[in-house]
Amino acid sequence: MAQPTVNQVSTPGSPDQSVPTVGRRRISRAQIVDVLFTGSTRLFALSTAVLIIGIAVVLYLASRANIHQTGVHAFLSNTTWDPTPPDESKPMGNLFGALPFIYGTLITSAIAMLIAVPVGVGAAIYLSEVAPRWLSTPISFLVELLAAVPSIVYGFWALKYLVPMFDAKLEPWIAGHFGKIPFFAAPPESFSGQDYLVAGTILSLMVLPFITAISRDVLRTVPVPQREAAYGMGATRWEAIRSVVLRYGSGGIIGASMLGLGRALGETMAVTIVVGSAPNFPKMGEAASWSLMRPGYTMASLLADQYPNPNGPLHGSALTEIAFLLFVVTIVVNGAARSLVWLTAARTGGKAASDTSLNVKAFVTKGLKSLVAASVAGLMLYQIGQDVRTRGAVGLFGFAEFFGLFIILLAVAARVMPTTKHFPSWRKLNTRVALTICFLCVVLASGALLTLLYFVARDGIGALNPQFFRRPDPIHPESGGMLHAIVGTSELVAAASIFGIPVGVLGGLFLAEFGNNRLGGWTRFAADLLNGVPSIVIGIFAYTVIIVPTRGNFGVAGAFALGIMMIPTIMRTTEELVRLVPMALREGSLALGATHAKTIWSVVLPTARGGIVTGALLAVARIAGETAPLLMVSCNSSLWVTNLRERMSSLPVQIYVLRDEPSRLAAQQSWGVALVLVLLVLIFSILARFFTREKSRASA
Repeated sequence: MAQPTVNQVSTPGSPDQSVPTVGRRRISRAQIVDVLFTGSTRLFALSTAVLIIGIAVVLYLASRANIHQTGVHAFLSNTTWDPTPPDESKPMGNLFGALPFIYGTLITSAIAMLIAVPVGVGAAIYLSEVAPRWLSTPISFLVELLAAVPSIVYGFWALKYLVPMFDAKLEPWIAGHFGKIPFFAAPPESFSGQDYLVAGTILSLMVLPFITAISRDVLRTVPVPQREAAYGMGATRWEAIRSVVLRYGSGGIIGASMLGLGRALGETMAVTIVVGSAPNFPKMGEAASWSLMRPGYTMASLLADQYPNPNGPLHGSALTEIAFLLFVVTIVVNGAARSLVWLTAARTGGKAASDTSLNVKAFVTKGLKSLVAASVAGLMLYQIGQDVRTRGAVGLFGFAEFFGLFIILLAVAARVMPTTKHFPSWRKLNTRVALTICFLCVVLASGALLTLLYFVARDGIGALNPQFFRRPDPIHPESGGMLHAIVGTSELVAAASIFGIPVGVLGGLFLAEFGNNRLGGWTRFAADLLNGVPSIVIGIFAYTVIIVPTRGNFGVAGAFALGIMMIPTIMRTTEELVRLVPMALREGSLALGATHAKTIWSVVLPTARGGIVTGALLAVARIAGETAPLLMVSCNSSLWVTNLRERMSSLPVQIYVLRDEPSRLAAQQSWGVALVLVLLVLIFSILARFFTREKSRASA
């Protein structure tokens, strides 16, 4: 009689030990479970790449009608946007030229970068190189909170406070002193405060935390011996920062700036509220048409204004082509930014940068410096020439002329001082001035958040009365409240979490446990790209794939869009914090005979619970204040609706709907909603930081 076969199976994680198991059923089941678990997590991780490809394909297919009708070249180069069809009284119609909106997007983003990059890099230098830890930690938290404040709150605050200030004081002053430069000329429509300049300013506040946080992290990766070598050669603190730290981290700083640019290009609600909504485009020979103080449009603000109610199928197709163009631009910019940051991180990990990458980085850095210097010099010379031509010799004594003279004297002193005995004092003065400027950048960055919080709290606290928590009353609107928006936001966030959290967690597990390969690297890259896709584009994608075929399910589409936005945040946060689980715990479980899947479910996940909660909290904080995707799927009801198949309401959408209402109650309730959103962001951010800190302590 044949003896039963004893199979020797190597236990995962302990190749030198074998566990005898009679029969094959138990072994094959464990292997199947491991294979299924690994495969399923891989599929969830790849969902980010699938979503990016799906968004591109859906937007292209939905815009094909206008691509064939208008043509790509005409669409990108024409300045006329006339969405009304032709009729007997108007032979020309359905003309779609995107150039005014491309120009508006580029000019507002350029203004934002000109303000945010110097301030953000200066703040990053102070936080990473100068400030003690007890000061840098809370200030860094304040600056990072700027990124979490919903854009609709920025826009509403800017509409009520920045717009009047720019209209009455700042813009007339700029036009009076620099009006000869076309960009600063008085607009032909007169001052309004809702224009490119205000939109660019509010955009700078929104991209500032991204530039500051990433630049700070990049500067902290510079090896300490490099700093010590600079000090050993007699360099001052600023000289060491300028010559060693900034030069070493320049690639990462450029990447951080480009990442901020990607955010600025796709920002919607804040810009829509303050940009003025007029399709203007500059004309040669008309200096005032180049003014930054003219109302305009961006690609994202055009979508927010017109996509919910197109004049016809061709108009909707043209708007979808705008969304497709915006998607492509942001993907390219964010991809380049992530690559630069990754290259900088690779160098600090011991991988030397190639000569090609160093040459490219040096070329880009030098080119940007030369471009900025040439632009400033050209604008100042133009202003001085125009002042002299119109006012004669008196024109040499204006504000612009004194400012230009100061810059020239500063440049001359920098060249002359090294040859004099005062050079040591000059070096100390340079260090003090430079570090003081960096400190002022930190004050400006954190002060922006404190100012916003102050006005929102001051104007919103009075709205949080019993009426605010009532149902809406269509018959007597003055007695209704915001309970429908609170319930709607809760339902949408809950539904989005049911979709987004499992996908993000399982995808993060794959990256942490099985992603140390090329597939994992590309998956991380795809997650980062998805995180940078404009929310309004995701909303249009959800509208196209859910509402168009079903002619309903508005709340479902809104939750689907918000769930997509949650995935990359949860995935990357889960990955980082699961990696903090000690390897000894995994090895102990595997040594006891547990499968890899059992080890992850029974050991890794319970240990990393705090990290998963952190990712979920950060994702909820982000989507709770999102407005654009909900507008795109028509979740803008002012009635009591709790069915996800119907048009629902939400807190951020209510601010957008009520922003121009003249009644005192509408303004009060808008500030109340803004305060609730800011408090939600603050609470979730504090909880996320608490769980992150506890997880870090546990792994230490």
